[in-house]
Amino acid sequence: GHDSAVSALVISPDGRWVATASKDSTVILWDARDACISQEWFAHDGKVWDLAFSQDSRHLASAGKDEKVAIWDISGTSHQVVALEGHSSIVEGCAWSSDGAYIASRDSDNIVRVWDGRTFQPLPVDSEMAHIKPLFSPDSHRLLVPHGGSCGVLDFVSDACLALDMPTRGEDVYPISAAFSRLGTHIAVGYDNGVVRVWDAANRQQCLLLRAHEDPVTDVVFSPDGRLLLSASDDRTMKVWDAHTGAMVRSLDGHEIGVRGACFSPCGTYIASAAETVRIWRTSDGSCLAVLSDHDDPWVSHVAFTPDGTMLWSGAFNGTVLGRRLQDVIPDEFKV
Repeated sequence: GHDSAVSALVISPDGRWVATASKDSTVILWDARDACISQEWFAHDGKVWDLAFSQDSRHLASAGKDEKVAIWDISGTSHQVVALEGHSSIVEGCAWSSDGAYIASRDSDNIVRVWDGRTFQPLPVDSEMAHIKPLFSPDSHRLLVPHGGSCGVLDFVSDACLALDMPTRGEDVYPISAAFSRLGTHIAVGYDNGVVRVWDAANRQQCLLLRAHEDPVTDVVFSPDGRLLLSASDDRTMKVWDAHTGAMVRSLDGHEIGVRGACFSPCGTYIASAAETVRIWRTSDGSCLAVLSDHDDPWVSHVAFTPDGTMLWSGAFNGTVLGRRLQDVIPDEFKV
């Protein structure tokens, strides 16, 4: 694994590769099928903050402390295709649109830049945003950005940035996590005051205001069918909400520290969470099916299912990266 904390973990759209990044300047490419290291290289001068795969799984973008976004060809021996320059501070986040047309990056000055995903030339779009990773809609037509002190949607079709309606504001509201629903019809944003807001992406009207947690909302994610919304928090809990009515379905309790990340399995049957351990939960009733402490580290930072739902990967602050077959850790429950 890495010699320092895992700072990013992403799985390629084709499910073949898992890429991880670290404070030790390295990127490791893992074979998702057998959890073996395929390639490892020094990617940046300093910490690698974030990673993003292209939709065809042939290229990997990395964001670094050296103020650059590097594009890597991983189809053979990994080599740098180009370095995207233009930021004047640490690049903390990057994203690749699903159609491959755009790459977005955000630096520590909260400036967002957008690049042509094929020619790698900068596009005339700059925006300030809070500490949320650049987020494209599933159809690649929109990018979530700040707008007028709130959140907005940059529409690449109309070339307009349109504000999301925010009829009420709490105190010290600061967005730190966000998600589009799978069909792109709704946007959820989690805030530092424990609130989650949900908007209709078409008309940009707020449809839900959830006073969800006592502490910052570290992650929000929609279920694959769009019916549920999951929120994770520094208050050590996760909560499952009806994404249409805003009713709380259940609270998932048991972690001993703040939850750093959470996700649904591709079929929606399971939820995985990362905190002092990795836990697997049954979505239908909230039962905790497994508590995995195999990182030997009290701070697990990342968790993700492979696209086929057969494996669960996670990364921790001690640099360890683990891939597990679900049929091995929940043999009596496992369903893809």
